[in-house]
Amino acid sequence: MPDLQNHIINNRKTAFLVVLFSLLFLAVNLYMITVKETLLFSLFPLLLIIAYLYLKSLDKVLIITAFFVPLSINLSDFDYNIALSLPAEPLLAGLLLFWIIYSLLSGKSWPELRKHQVSIAFYLYFIILIFTSLTSKMPLVSWKFFLSHLWLIIPVFFLGTRVFVEKPKLQKTFIIVQVISLLLVVLYTLIRHAGYGFADKEGHWVMQPFFKNHAMYGAALSMFIPVIFMYATEKSKPFIERFFLFVVLIVFLLGLTFTYSRAAWLGIIVAFGLGVVITLRIKFKYLLISFFALLALFFIFEKQLIHTLEKNKQDSSENLTENLESISNISTDASNLERLNRWSCALRMARDNPLTGTGPGTYQFLYAPYQLSRELTIISTNAGTLGNAHSEFLGPLAETGILGFLSVVFLVASIFISGFNTYSKLHIKDAQKARILLGVILGLAAYFVHGIMNNYLDTDKLAVPVWGFAAIIVAVNLRLRKEEKEKIS
Repeated sequence: MPDLQNHIINNRKTAFLVVLFSLLFLAVNLYMITVKETLLFSLFPLLLIIAYLYLKSLDKVLIITAFFVPLSINLSDFDYNIALSLPAEPLLAGLLLFWIIYSLLSGKSWPELRKHQVSIAFYLYFIILIFTSLTSKMPLVSWKFFLSHLWLIIPVFFLGTRVFVEKPKLQKTFIIVQVISLLLVVLYTLIRHAGYGFADKEGHWVMQPFFKNHAMYGAALSMFIPVIFMYATEKSKPFIERFFLFVVLIVFLLGLTFTYSRAAWLGIIVAFGLGVVITLRIKFKYLLISFFALLALFFIFEKQLIHTLEKNKQDSSENLTENLESISNISTDASNLERLNRWSCALRMARDNPLTGTGPGTYQFLYAPYQLSRELTIISTNAGTLGNAHSEFLGPLAETGILGFLSVVFLVASIFISGFNTYSKLHIKDAQKARILLGVILGLAAYFVHGIMNNYLDTDKLAVPVWGFAAIIVAVNLRLRKEEKEKIS
């Protein structure tokens, strides 16, 4: 009986504190709204909930962060003198901090992940970033770049891999929450774009403030389309779920079409072709022979090909066919010519700084003197605007030298090699799960084809899905390895 009385007394004390705290919050919030004219204090309960989740459940914070990524807004787009994406980047920074604390306090080592080829590729990439930051021409810029990449990569890949191994169902959750929030952005963009008659010019900015430009927006859409298709055609799922996913797929395809982003279109076309090749199980040696044959033909007919490309005068337009034709226009299309200008600058920068580059994150501040007057376009600038090197590969070459470039190539290659090997083994055991994994691989393929012509991995909008997809591949790979070991033993 005394225990029951103590329990009732404790419950009353807790209830009293909750009521007191709630009344205090309401009073302060009313004061902030009426006197200070701000609603920011209304977010305090949400901050408390997130703080609690950081302490109790990092996997839930990861999923919440993934949901907010497409909906986040960058302060630099509103004339604030800080490039911070809210709320995604603070959430990622918090995940990085708590993941480090958790790793240190637990004292647990996970050798399977630590020794995985993709993890090793990340270690090499970070080592080179540190070294080239030390030799950087702009150390403050480079260390800021390094720090931002820590919270863009470590929580998503290393924490994500652990979460996806221990809780495989969260792999789908991670993807679906981003699809849902991205769907909201697509609907917002299509409705807004319709007001301008889906014009090409307006199509470059109607996705703001959620995405900075049409190319970034298109890259995100192209990443999720293959995996949505795989989920939508999953026969084991209920009809209602598949019907909803088909509707989402159609909306995403419409969104991609009206981005007028040729790089995004090319990425999804290549991903589709790769999917056909894998599904038909065309042997790798035939693909390799075909690649070298095409390469040989290029060098044999190089002058004729360049002459043909120079004769193409088709600029980008609202007409889809003309827009596709303009991809090869290197004579009058300003976007293509500016891209070539940025690539040329990156190569010249790398030539002058072959070993260490100019420093991570410095390209946009240092490329201007490397521009040649004959390569300047009507959209050229010395201010470092309109993107960086326009390439996920040439940018690192200019900023971190040949070793940095090779580390990026090694990282990307490691992810795809691991993905294809895992898919081959999983297809024998569980064809349906293998199809979903293939959708993830094709999503990455779509991005990295796009990444030849643009670079967005320094933003949360693309870094989270890209490294999250990589984490899913590695997680599935590690689970397969574990199952194989258990069979042997």
